[in-house]
Amino acid sequence: MSYRLGKNIVVTVTYYDVLDMPLSAFEIWKHLISQKDDDVSHNQPCTLGDIYKFLASGQLDAKIEEKNGMYFLRGREELVARRIQAEKTSVSKLKRMRRLVFLLDYIPYIRMIGATGSLAMKQGTRKSDWDMFVVLRSGKIWTGRTLLTGFLHLIGKRRHGRKIQDRACLNYFVTDDNLKICNRDLFTAHIFHFFIPLLHFPLFQKFELKNHWIREYRPNFIPAELPSRWTVKENIRTRYIKNKIERFFDFFNLEKWLASWQKEKIRRNPKTYLEGGLIEAHDHALIFLPSPPGPRVFEKFKERLSA
Repeated sequence: MSYRLGKNIVVTVTYYDVLDMPLSAFEIWKHLISQKDDDVSHNQPCTLGDIYKFLASGQLDAKIEEKNGMYFLRGREELVARRIQAEKTSVSKLKRMRRLVFLLDYIPYIRMIGATGSLAMKQGTRKSDWDMFVVLRSGKIWTGRTLLTGFLHLIGKRRHGRKIQDRACLNYFVTDDNLKICNRDLFTAHIFHFFIPLLHFPLFQKFELKNHWIREYRPNFIPAELPSRWTVKENIRTRYIKNKIERFFDFFNLEKWLASWQKEKIRRNPKTYLEGGLIEAHDHALIFLPSPPGPRVFEKFKERLSA
């Protein structure tokens, strides 16, 4: 057990070193990666006390250093100061993102919004955008995406072209009857382990239960029981107004026309055909990741681990 735990601690610290992120002992426990040789394997969860005891034993001192309660690979002390600054920046951006979500709750067919990417990891920079994971009502994914994208564009908060900083990046939509994530790997488990539910926490709980496969990579994964400090509280008045707006758009039944129009745009986009890209465009998921970072991160991780 102790050998396997020590190896998993080194693997975890090494993986997050690729992302320039030192970890506290609690974060090592929470995000612990279960690894056997080069393949992810099932493992029993450990306790936070097990992590503290192993780190205090000195058995990993040749590989891992500690400063201000943060652990990192030897020679990477500068990551601690960078993380402190990144957390301050991320908190400031999350506050603004949360204010925007108050408005987005009025957009028809939105059922859940979450923050992912660098902000969810508290690794944001001044130029970071706001990665959003959006769940839309089943049967209205094309209409919901159009309304959300159009609204964000009108208020100057949609990321496009070179306009990136403090703008919403809309690259992942699913419907509320399709909450299982299709691409299941170490990086995806990492992304959704840091997921911050901003809107409609009960659906987020269902999302986590549908994606229990994360435990294959993160044995200490525990579904959330309480909302995040960033979660917007549900408002009865907002829900009433939103239902009225949805009934208005239901009357016009724009879904088929918008689906045909958007599918043609996606078909003509050269990025749709980039090798290694993750592109899905159907009635249950709209995913636009022409150059997903997962494979690059994993290659660097393997190189650093072998070194």
